[in-house]
Amino acid sequence: MADASGPRQWMPLEQWNALVRGESCPLCAELASNAPVTAEGYTVANLDHSRLRLAANQWIAGYCVLICTTHVREPFELRADECAQYFADLMLAASALQRVFAPIKMNYQILGNLVPHLHCHLIPRYHGDPAPGTPIDMHAQQLSLTPQEYANRIARIQQALRELRDTAF
Repeated sequence: MADASGPRQWMPLEQWNALVRGESCPLCAELASNAPVTAEGYTVANLDHSRLRLAANQWIAGYCVLICTTHVREPFELRADECAQYFADLMLAASALQRVFAPIKMNYQILGNLVPHLHCHLIPRYHGDPAPGTPIDMHAQQLSLTPQEYANRIARIQQALRELRDTAF
């Protein structure tokens, strides 16, 4: 049985193994579709070895997911150059979120327990958030923005990405 925090048991092993091989992988499908908006969020940018997506649930301002363009389960499964590029993309994305939203800390979560396709949740942390000493449960609350508010956040992140690429990255 699944609730807002995720399933309570593992999927059948055959289904898991198929996902590991990339069969019916929802993140591969998302990357292939090039749809700017999905149920999960909004494409911010296609970086060198990833796609940055602003999550639909914005109760933590700036929450994004960085999806690797190569279907692998773990970062160490990438070739060395792909791994270096993915992590460079991750640092670029995190720096852009820092510039735009000014959190006091950035949390990086590479889980993949539901979808074994390398992706990293970028969760800005703010002083006064409801989980000061623990990870934030992103399903604890829901906040949908207006289309204009999503567009504004995306534009600000894109501008920060451009500025950072022109300098340090």
